[in-house]
Amino acid sequence: MIHQGQCPKCGKRVLHVHVESVLGMIANESKARCLSYSCIHCFAVLGVQIDPRGKRRAKTADKAVAKDDKPAK
Repeated sequence: MIHQGQCPKCGKRVLHVHVESVLGMIANESKARCLSYSCIHCFAVLGVQIDPRGKRRAKTADKAVAKDDKPAK
């Protein structure tokens, strides 16, 4: 049983965490933007979730079109 508020690796209280943006991979392709939470004391990963605010990345063809289609002033 994991005690709430304690790191399962080092046993210290978890009052703050490192939040890092990572990419979720499926079949060697990046599919989703995710968030990783780790202990500030021992850097053990405490959890990973899909970033609810993560925007889909534009495909390379869409980027080329977006650069050419600048709004007229």
